[in-house]
Amino acid sequence: MSKKLIAFLLALPASAEIIYATSYNDHTVTSLKLDGSSLTRVSQNLDCGSEPTWLTLDKSKSVLYCLNEGWGGSSSITSYRTSASGTLETLDVLSVLKSPVASTLFANNSKLAVAHYDTSAFTTFSVADPTNLSLLGQQTYQLTAPGTVPERQDAPHLHDAILDPSKKFILVPDLGADLIRVFQVDDGAAAATAVTSIPTIAGSGPRHVAFAKAGRKTFLYSFNELSNTISGYSVTYKRDTAPEFTRLFDVPSGGPGTTVPAGTKAAEIEVSPDQRFVIVSSRGESSLDIPAFDGEGTIKSDPLQVFAVNQQTGALTHVQTAPAGGRNPRGFSLNKAGTKLVSALQDDNRVVVYERDVRTGKLGKVLAHATVGSGPNNGPNYALFDE
Repeated sequence: MSKKLIAFLLALPASAEIIYATSYNDHTVTSLKLDGSSLTRVSQNLDCGSEPTWLTLDKSKSVLYCLNEGWGGSSSITSYRTSASGTLETLDVLSVLKSPVASTLFANNSKLAVAHYDTSAFTTFSVADPTNLSLLGQQTYQLTAPGTVPERQDAPHLHDAILDPSKKFILVPDLGADLIRVFQVDDGAAAATAVTSIPTIAGSGPRHVAFAKAGRKTFLYSFNELSNTISGYSVTYKRDTAPEFTRLFDVPSGGPGTTVPAGTKAAEIEVSPDQRFVIVSSRGESSLDIPAFDGEGTIKSDPLQVFAVNQQTGALTHVQTAPAGGRNPRGFSLNKAGTKLVSALQDDNRVVVYERDVRTGKLGKVLAHATVGSGPNNGPNYALFDE
């Protein structure tokens, strides 16, 4: 290939990417087109109910699932057909128990597991036919007494659902019970089976979890909302039994020796596609000043904290404190290449896309941003690349 042809190909503009963002109080799922430094709204959909929140994408079937927490009314799951243009076609809407907050696909993407915060439940659904969603199983939990932080731990509050690397287990952190519940999943079984639970430090309130694979080793990281800490675990798989989880460490969300202001709440945790970095976001910290997006002065931003994963021990080394792009980064995600991060800023009605260096793990300049939502604190709470 000639140098001129290579130069020509490199000069071609990158194809546009689609990003979906839910607005918790604006009742919308917004489709955005990222084209270079431009992030523009393509469409909005109102079929995910009163409080759209978590998104789960089945790229192989071009289907997007949206959870409606439904605090002001009924809760639901909506399935959409995605398109190259970003427009969403509603396939089905299923009423579910109140406050579904996170979901994950399993059983070759034929089933969906859902964590419910307020109703203390774990549910599973058949999504083999996304035009006909149906309930498979439901498990509800209770506490015998309030937890260490009684105002937040008055009942079990399941807050996430994630499939493990073996695709045989689903982990569900329970903020109210200070547990990470473990369910075994079988492609042929109607529902998931509770097999064990991982006790966490009293009063820590595990919110979200993420796995990292390092060669033959597997590590689990729990981001704890009430203590604003990250807990690391080694994972040992056993034949025909649940994995063993051994707690390795607990560090503050900003790294060893750091503290956060009162009112700070842990939000999201992600492991980079290459399994070498952990990124977390915090809400209510407002510890950074960044240039305002309208060019007038500065604004406050909560941080994104970047850690490198020790591939032998699972230990985390703090790499960077970067701005999230504003206040209340309730959710963020990475593209599959790990070269971009999209941040949803609920309190600032903004979605921001940052560039990311896959070698160092550090976040760089703002690539694009867009306004999503209207009115005070009505902005996006989750954003996801369509890929």
